[in-house]
Amino acid sequence: MKDLWSNPVWQRRIYVLILLAVCAALFFGLGGMRDLWESDEARYAELGREMLNSGSFSHWVIPRLDYVIYLEKPPLYYWLTALSFAIFGVGEAAARLVPAFFGTLSVLLAFFLGREMWGEERAGFWSGLVLATSLMFFALSRVILVDMVLCFGVMLAVWGAWSLRAGRGWGLYAFWVGCAIGFLTKGVLGPGLAAMAVVLFAALALEWRLIKGLLDWRGPALFVLICAPWVIAAGLLQDGFIKYFFWDEQVGRLLTTKHHRFQPWWFYFALIPGAFFPWIALLPWAAWRTFPRQLWRSPEARPWLLCAVWFVGYFAFLTLSRSKMMHYALPMLPPLALIVARPLSGVMSWPRGAAAPAGLRASLTALAGLCLLAGLALLVVPATNPDISYAQAGPLLFAGPLVLALVSLGVWLVRGRAWSAAYAPLAVFLLLVLGAALAAPTLDRFRSVGPLVKPIAAQLRPSDLVATLGDYWHGTAFYAKRRVAVVDNWGELDFGRRLAPPAERSLWFMKGDQSLLKLMGGDRRVFVIAETPRWKKFQARAQRAPKALPLFAWATVGDKTLFSNRPPS
Repeated sequence: MKDLWSNPVWQRRIYVLILLAVCAALFFGLGGMRDLWESDEARYAELGREMLNSGSFSHWVIPRLDYVIYLEKPPLYYWLTALSFAIFGVGEAAARLVPAFFGTLSVLLAFFLGREMWGEERAGFWSGLVLATSLMFFALSRVILVDMVLCFGVMLAVWGAWSLRAGRGWGLYAFWVGCAIGFLTKGVLGPGLAAMAVVLFAALALEWRLIKGLLDWRGPALFVLICAPWVIAAGLLQDGFIKYFFWDEQVGRLLTTKHHRFQPWWFYFALIPGAFFPWIALLPWAAWRTFPRQLWRSPEARPWLLCAVWFVGYFAFLTLSRSKMMHYALPMLPPLALIVARPLSGVMSWPRGAAAPAGLRASLTALAGLCLLAGLALLVVPATNPDISYAQAGPLLFAGPLVLALVSLGVWLVRGRAWSAAYAPLAVFLLLVLGAALAAPTLDRFRSVGPLVKPIAAQLRPSDLVATLGDYWHGTAFYAKRRVAVVDNWGELDFGRRLAPPAERSLWFMKGDQSLLKLMGGDRRVFVIAETPRWKKFQARAQRAPKALPLFAWATVGDKTLFSNRPPS
């Protein structure tokens, strides 16, 4: 074994195998253990399901959501989800394979970037492990969102640019393939983020040859070859596509608040510590150890410079944007992982009994304090966030702070040992994962309509109608495997609704309780999902009608009720 570790090739293989095993356990394990949560998970899974079941080329070019046109984002993520459904069958686990797969690829890219930037296999290993075990990266590798694919595209482009700079010609193609993946995932933002990091780096390092090399005509030509077919096909199939997609969706999200993504300017200042937890505690120490000071433009400082402009550039861009969401921060985490990995790799090679330096002890003390703060935050979050209640959190809300207090004490006790630089954050992370796994079934009852719809899905007849009242839950169509009528608040379906023929609009999009009462008074069996307070108001109104309409509650799970105009069979 000692001989194997002395061989760089075997060392690399062993590190890659360990990282793959970590990703398999963290990202792929129990992917079907919980239902699809509203709204993003259920929406993206439903887009893939409808695409696969359509049997139409046009639906693969112009995606549909609840069977109306949906053009908020390019279709790459939906293609991948539909492909996963085609291979493994339609279900939660198959839908979650996409973020898990691209999360694993991103961890491997962090390994290769860290190895090449810091010049040793061990630094690459810690780059990948820190990224895989940072809180937001782990969470989004198990959540159905497009951002993990975008993160991979950005990382591939940066790795390509770094490789081209080192004289490897294939880096040109890797850069532009990464940009193309970013474009087909999230529009112009994808290649824009990758280009911003590389151009800022080249400008500050005065490496203009890198920019010239990346603009070699073969790279942009490859980008156009990958992206243009979808853009042209979509423009031909859908009138107004170019204006809606590039102007309303791309520019509008950055410059306006009409998409209801507004957050205060300090949003990412508060978010990053949680997103990079628990490694955020080591970041000030690691940044201080790697900061080149007045030599920041020297050739030896180029890895640090690239990480710095990658993070700072993206952070400033998102802070200035009018549209802010939590998961937008994901591509900021790889450069932070690379910075932490460099000194962490050195400390973890010290003899087992070595004492931690003063800066590292201070970082671990900070980690102990953060664990205490996290425990207190668990107690107050439901009181300050309208989306989370004490009922949703369950008994873990009270057990969590106690466990975090004990963890805090443990970290404080081992803070003087060098080995605790890695093992203390990893232990904190694993306990958080365990807590999230225990909380998932309780949250399922409030975050998903799966527990309401799955029991009736097999009983649905072709003539039955399924509807949502007061809000639209995307999982209703996914689990019922059919189109759903929407009564009030159709939100993201509005663009497609306006494009639909008038007769189709009036049939599937209704306004007000009266229209639903009229429908439920007919011959069809109608199932409706509503938040329980709304269901009670609707039931009272049905009883007050001149001809009272009997309604029957079939099930109540969490804060929602499934009811029908027919009694449970």
